[in-house]
Amino acid sequence: MALSSIEHYLSYHLRVLLPQVLSSKSSHNIAYIFALFAAITSGFVSLISLYAQPWQEHLSYSSWQINMIVTVINMGMYLTPPILGIIADIHGPITLSLSSVLGFIPSYAYLAYTFHRDHSFTNESDGSFTPTLVCFFIIGVATSGLYFSALITCAKLFPGTKLLSISIPTTCYGLSSLIGSQFLRVKYFHPVDYPYLDLGRVFKAFAWIYTVIGVMIWIATSKVAQIQHEADIMEEQDRMAEPSDNDVENHYDDNEQSRLLHATHAQQMTLMKVFRDPVLYIFGATIFCALGPLEMFIANMGSLTNVLAGGHEPAMSSALLSIYALTSTLTRLGTGLTVDYFNKRQLSVKWILLLFLVVGLVTQGKIYMLSMSSLDHSHMVTINRKLFYIGIMQGIAYGGLFTIYPTITLMVWGEKMFGTAYGTLMIAPALGSALSCLIYADVYDSECANSTTRSCIAPVYETTALEFCAAILLTVVVTVLWRKRRTHI
Repeated sequence: MALSSIEHYLSYHLRVLLPQVLSSKSSHNIAYIFALFAAITSGFVSLISLYAQPWQEHLSYSSWQINMIVTVINMGMYLTPPILGIIADIHGPITLSLSSVLGFIPSYAYLAYTFHRDHSFTNESDGSFTPTLVCFFIIGVATSGLYFSALITCAKLFPGTKLLSISIPTTCYGLSSLIGSQFLRVKYFHPVDYPYLDLGRVFKAFAWIYTVIGVMIWIATSKVAQIQHEADIMEEQDRMAEPSDNDVENHYDDNEQSRLLHATHAQQMTLMKVFRDPVLYIFGATIFCALGPLEMFIANMGSLTNVLAGGHEPAMSSALLSIYALTSTLTRLGTGLTVDYFNKRQLSVKWILLLFLVVGLVTQGKIYMLSMSSLDHSHMVTINRKLFYIGIMQGIAYGGLFTIYPTITLMVWGEKMFGTAYGTLMIAPALGSALSCLIYADVYDSECANSTTRSCIAPVYETTALEFCAAILLTVVVTVLWRKRRTHI
């Protein structure tokens, strides 16, 4: 497909410049490396779990406000992929990358400015909290846009190998939390006059980082446009070299038009079949119940750690996020390998899904038991060890489920309908995380704000445990319905 006018103008200068300064192979490899850097930085929004303390102490945000921020981020990330996919298909990944950078830079610059203002002017009553929500919604959309742009770029640069096109960029995205949490340990972000993370400096640094990333992904996506443009030229030359006959050509055009109309009608019928499939929505309900609590854990990791550890381990949140991110990334890779093994052995991958759901359920029980335990501050080593194990188990559940759900979607609805089906299903974690985060905020603000006991948070994990039980039950129902349809997973 020829370049759109937007993709043509955005990539024109680099398409002209790259062949003059780099060989084709060098520009190809550099573009891939730049796309991986974009994939790594696209996930920095997950560091929000480290922002709870400065938001609460410096800006006097309540847990409800913090979870509202998390909710709008998830809405931006999960509700827009179908639209972003259409834009990328029509106008290329360069359009997504430019839009993402234009979303990141001013949003983070504004957030840095508001954090450094006097906290007396940052209360919700003066209306400044609403622009903050708008900024984080834009950041959520930009996160999906930059990640999609990087992923599509890698896939187009190395379409022949799943390792380079899918696995490595996906792994880089999973490493965002780990790399970002280590980056925020730099002393620059912890000035002596701040007893907590200076989010003004953090957000300002992010604005500069995304400026650099914007240049890098512009180069990478322009290389993709160059490859497409060269392919279009070769196709045009081949077509002009063929002998022409007006009658044959007209007959061919009529048949081609008829074929395209038939294909369009068939595609519309297939789309309607997907949207009318009740099993799709039951499957979406399992995602709603499972991924909602896991997203909530990431968002509230800082405040949860303070509640469970009594606020005596300020470095625990960062360490917990690091181990969580590492475990999640390794699980994503391991799950992909396990799925390949199961497919070769003709084993059902539903057992992998059920295993991760059980791990998630057990983890909710572990958090509940720790919240109800009688361990005091003299047992901090034991408490920290339990939190460490909880972080590992949550990472396994999160990484595994976020890998197995799209895999099953691809197996059931096929490659042609994958984007439509999975884009629809991605609404579920957005709604699920919104519900779970607001439940957490309500319990935290009403029970834990003035409490010194960790049991105040227990009602949240009674609810999340029930959600995982529902997810397991609905998964069994879905697999039975698929078996009746002779759909094997």
